[in-house]
Amino acid sequence: MKKLIFAFALSSLLAIVAFAQTPTPPATRPAATGTTPASTAAAGGTGAEGKVAYINTAQFRIGVQELKTRMDALNTEFEPKKKEIQAGEEALNNLKSRIQNQGSTVSPQVRAQWVEEATENERNLKRKAEDYESQGNKRLAEISQPVYDKVGEFLRQYCQQRGIVLVLEGGAAAQAGVLLWASPATDITEDFMKEYNKVHPAGAATAAPAPKKP
Repeated sequence: MKKLIFAFALSSLLAIVAFAQTPTPPATRPAATGTTPASTAAAGGTGAEGKVAYINTAQFRIGVQELKTRMDALNTEFEPKKKEIQAGEEALNNLKSRIQNQGSTVSPQVRAQWVEEATENERNLKRKAEDYESQGNKRLAEISQPVYDKVGEFLRQYCQQRGIVLVLEGGAAAQAGVLLWASPATDITEDFMKEYNKVHPAGAATAAPAPKKP
């Protein structure tokens, strides 16, 4: 351990509690199947002709009301754990401050005891935060995956109805360097979420399903 420096970052748990990182939605099938073999043959094409669009799935956790309801409930569920970790971090920082400011005024034995206590507390706090993070990831998958499954199916129908044959995930495509420019008209994110919320309103969704008993 680096001397008197708290190596463990609380941000890992807070990220789980705040759910800054949502699970990656399942890959949705391109709507190239939107045309039936008969209509494809009649059109004389391959079925790939049509519109291309992109969508920003990172906005789903806020813009898809059914998902937001579940995320908010999950944040509430994990709030006590977040506060427990914060309290532990504060106590540890206070102990390390005492060692730094008063360590030279006490006997070497007392100072060594404080250091040992800080090391043990840091180890326990890190282990506890990792456990909570694991629990948070598991619960996040439990409450969000059913919604993402519905979102994927709705996206397929949405694209078929609008003649969209290919949808890029905007954030991933831009990060990978395959989306260099796109007309604002090709961004279907807001319209898609609006249409999804009409069919699947937040009030019809249960909040976060209760954790499964071991």
